[in-house]
Amino acid sequence: MGVTELLKEKKQELIEELKALRIEKDMTYQDIADKTEENGEAVSLSTVKLVFSDKRNHDHDYKSTILPIANVLMPPSDDDTLEIKTLQTRLEYKDEIIKQYKDRLDAKEQKHKDREQFYMDLIDFLKDQIESKDEQIKFKDEQIQHHNAAMDRKDATLRELYAVVLGSKKIEEVFK
Repeated sequence: MGVTELLKEKKQELIEELKALRIEKDMTYQDIADKTEENGEAVSLSTVKLVFSDKRNHDHDYKSTILPIANVLMPPSDDDTLEIKTLQTRLEYKDEIIKQYKDRLDAKEQKHKDREQFYMDLIDFLKDQIESKDEQIKFKDEQIQHHNAAMDRKDATLRELYAVVLGSKKIEEVFK
């Protein structure tokens, strides 16, 4: 059973308890609608009728519909066991909502931590790649320097040999 179904079930349990309280207190739908308005939490007569209807099972909003009706039927006055059960159901409902929000927050935090770890690992990987490329560049720079030095020596030797071949120098002077 998912969280949404559990919340609907808890809400329906609360509505059933409110129905029993309405009968026990012998209140009409109009009385309930009037009392919600007096309490500053007006719920229309038609909505009150829908909440208590046996034929329709609407998904009523807890805060704007069910809670004001519960506040009318369960004023904080006496210790009736049905009222206590209803309050316990309301607390369970609210605890379930809090748990759901906490689970969602935990999931988001874990997702954030996972994403952060991924990017940290990626940064470390890229640093290693940069370090490897820097070493390759340094190695190739050294090879180029050695190659250039060898080419310079070769060119100098060729100039010397051309000078010998052309007769401007003697071979003994070149290989001293």
